[in-house]
Amino acid sequence: MLGKLLLASVWVTVACTELCRPDAENAFKVRLSIKTALGDNAYSWDATEEYLFKAVVAFAMRRSFSQEATQVSNVLLCNVTERVSFWFVVTDSSTNKTTVPKSVVEAAIRLNRNRINSAFLLDDSTLQFLQISATLAPRVEPPVPTWLIVFGVSFCLVAVGIVLLIISGIHKNRRRNKEPEETEDLEEKCETTITVENGIPCDTLDLKAGQINGVYAAGDDERLTPF
Repeated sequence: MLGKLLLASVWVTVACTELCRPDAENAFKVRLSIKTALGDNAYSWDATEEYLFKAVVAFAMRRSFSQEATQVSNVLLCNVTERVSFWFVVTDSSTNKTTVPKSVVEAAIRLNRNRINSAFLLDDSTLQFLQISATLAPRVEPPVPTWLIVFGVSFCLVAVGIVLLIISGIHKNRRRNKEPEETEDLEEKCETTITVENGIPCDTLDLKAGQINGVYAAGDDERLTPF
């Protein structure tokens, strides 16, 4: 009994080696840059991580058309290196002797690429399927339409311009109202100011009606005085 089990194990190993090998017909090479992506938080690649990779690939295959029966055991890994690169194939669940065509596996990987990346905390540049071109990330739609943002900015600029014009007009009106008051104050000061010329006090001429200078009035009286 033990011999049969050992023989079966050897046969499975040989079969897996024949199906999963570099540059096999339906094989894919994978390269992971865990240290580059996560730095000090990088995790080590071990048997548990390999099982997770097989599980997510099986998940991707089960979500694709006519591959609902794919199991974790149908995903084979080989030539694993310390720098975390390896080859994998997906075997046909009905026979386990042939591999699923490359086009089918590629379609499943591309359809579920984001789910596979998130399982390992990586992206297309740090989790590379070398035979599969990187998928473009979906365009992020802003929560607010672009036209509404432009309208809001334009409306704010117009509102600020209107406020500045109103404030400028108020300041101009205040300056205009203040200038006549200053002129009247200056005229009142001139009317009440008394100057002294040649020892004789005289009033400053009224800016509005005018005044008679007493000095000249006295001169007129002297002309009438006889010699």
